[in-house]
Amino acid sequence: MKWVRAGAVALVMVGAVLSGGVAAAQDDDDGPTINPVAQTEGEVDTSDGIDFDKNQAGIDRARRTLIAIAAVMSVLLIAYWWHTIPSRRLRIATKRLADHRARTETVDPAPKTD
Repeated sequence: MKWVRAGAVALVMVGAVLSGGVAAAQDDDDGPTINPVAQTEGEVDTSDGIDFDKNQAGIDRARRTLIAIAAVMSVLLIAYWWHTIPSRRLRIATKRLADHRARTETVDPAPKTD
C-alpha cells in the first residue's frame, strides 16, 4: 500500500514539474520580448507604434510561468509537510521497530533454558 501512495505522490510531483516546464517554455513567434529601454521616462515619442499585443503576450507568458512555479512549490510544500507529520513519523518508526523485532526473533530465536 505504501508503494501505491509513494507512486501517486511521485506522479503528482512529476506532473507538476512537467506542467511548469511547458508553461515556462512557451515563447512568442519572435522569441522573448525582453528588450533594453530605448528612452527615459521624460521622453515620450508617439511616432513609434506600441505593439500592445506583443506586450500583453509577454505579460501572459510571465504570468503563466509564475503560476507554474507557484503550483510546483505548493506541491513540494504539501509533499514535505505530509512526509514530516510527527504522528505519521512516529507510526512508521513504531511499525519498523516491531518489524525489526519480529525478524530478529524469527531468524535467531534464543532458546530459553530454566
